[in-house]
Amino acid sequence: MKVILPLLFFIMMNIATTTLAKTTHDIDIKKFKFSPAKITIDVGDTIRWTNKEKRQYHSVWFEQLGEPEPQYFFPNEFYERSFDKAGDFPYRCGPHPKMTGIVHVQQAGKKQPSVPKTKSVIKVEDSSTAITTNKTSSEISQKRREEILYLLKHDCGSCHGMTLKGGLGPSLTPDSINKMSTEQIVATITYGRPGTPMPPWKPFFNEKETLWLAQQLQKGIEDKKE
Repeated sequence: MKVILPLLFFIMMNIATTTLAKTTHDIDIKKFKFSPAKITIDVGDTIRWTNKEKRQYHSVWFEQLGEPEPQYFFPNEFYERSFDKAGDFPYRCGPHPKMTGIVHVQQAGKKQPSVPKTKSVIKVEDSSTAITTNKTSSEISQKRREEILYLLKHDCGSCHGMTLKGGLGPSLTPDSINKMSTEQIVATITYGRPGTPMPPWKPFFNEKETLWLAQQLQKGIEDKKE
């Protein structure tokens, strides 16, 4: 009997530890897709969405739960969320609504959907990110200028239109943008506009580059074919 009791205690403790163990599941974001877009997890598990794009920002928004859109996260950053009740939880990317996914949370017994717990966005800084620069010289190289204008056309253009004459976002032509001061344009590029799809571009441009881009927008950007 003295031998059996410690053995039973060990088995019970081992079962309890296994039951309490939770899993973190990974979802990659690349080429404007959540991969996998559908995932099944257990109650108590966590999902980590990692932005593996080269330049693009995203968000993970459980809009149907009536929640406000969380902040954007950029390349090499990730967002985590834990789920404490069973149910089906669809979500989408805020600035890119065609990007959708769904989380199936399962457990034994009845399913009672509820609002999952949210963790803060955890940002992972990566000094090797090609877009971020730390120039100390007073001039911007021609190559870097071309990179900035490429971003303007292909990233900003997804909202403001490929010719910057407006789309989901307002026009960025001189007639429209010169209603703002240079300082206001710089601030908008740097910090974005909270409550709108306009994200902060501070992670991508240093101060000199932001000022240069603001001045180019004020002058007008020619639509050059590649």
